[in-house]
Amino acid sequence: MAWVYFGDRFVDEREALVPITTHALHYGTAVFEGIRSYGDGTDASIFRPLDHYERLLRNAAWLDMKTPWNAEMLTALTVEVLQRNGYVDDRYIRPLIYKTSTAIGAGLPAGDALAIVAVSMPRGDVVRPAATAGFSRWRRFPAAACPAGAKITGLYVNSSLAKADAAARGFAQAITLNTREDVAEGYGANLFIVRGGTVFTPPSDADILPGITRHTLLSYLGAQTDLDVREAPLSREAVAAADELFLCGTGMEIQPISHLEGAAIGDGTGEGPVVRRLAAWYRDAVTGRVDVPDNWLVGVRL
Repeated sequence: MAWVYFGDRFVDEREALVPITTHALHYGTAVFEGIRSYGDGTDASIFRPLDHYERLLRNAAWLDMKTPWNAEMLTALTVEVLQRNGYVDDRYIRPLIYKTSTAIGAGLPAGDALAIVAVSMPRGDVVRPAATAGFSRWRRFPAAACPAGAKITGLYVNSSLAKADAAARGFAQAITLNTREDVAEGYGANLFIVRGGTVFTPPSDADILPGITRHTLLSYLGAQTDLDVREAPLSREAVAAADELFLCGTGMEIQPISHLEGAAIGDGTGEGPVVRRLAAWYRDAVTGRVDVPDNWLVGVRL
């Protein structure tokens, strides 16, 4: 049995069911987050839950959701989910706020509910095995059409199509362009390149999701004296000519890319010095082995 938070109480996961006509299922009217906790079997720490929940609530406002919670309350509920289940190992946490109306028809009807589940996600190697990537034929949706920086469930069909397209072409990862033909991001992940001593990433107005992992890495890079960091538009050609290319996100952490459209990035191993350095620092940050801002780590003890 696994405990989840569902509606307004903790229930057995098998009881967390919704009607087939639930609005969120038909119209994508839900918002979500992906949060990770890292544990050693005795205690665990949740990484940046307050920032994740503040974003969740901002995104909920796009869907006119009436939420009685604040980020601190949602963090406390998440800690309790982990405690009730005895989860002091590595976990992926999925909170979801969704429209509960069972009336058929588009719009933003009243009625919103919260669910929080946690599933096993053991940490991988500090530097993950390099992956291949290809440019997707699907463009990242523009901010003029919908809130491009929001984690709204219905919008993720864009990423799902891109990922499926990449897989059909034999690539492990997809890289999307925006409608201006600049590089935007990967599937549920932000993108960075390294060229010389400078690290580049697309700016927020490139129709990206400004990810929390992205922000974490930018905070670290901004304090380094031997590396420059720039948020700037990136062309296909600039990405293809990079010395190093990697994606980042809460679930994948840091994913080096060795080949793009079949051509090698750098020496073709994907394990450049900046990727190795960032991956090592990031693992230390999420597990509390280096100093980070006080509110980035929230402890869980049984």
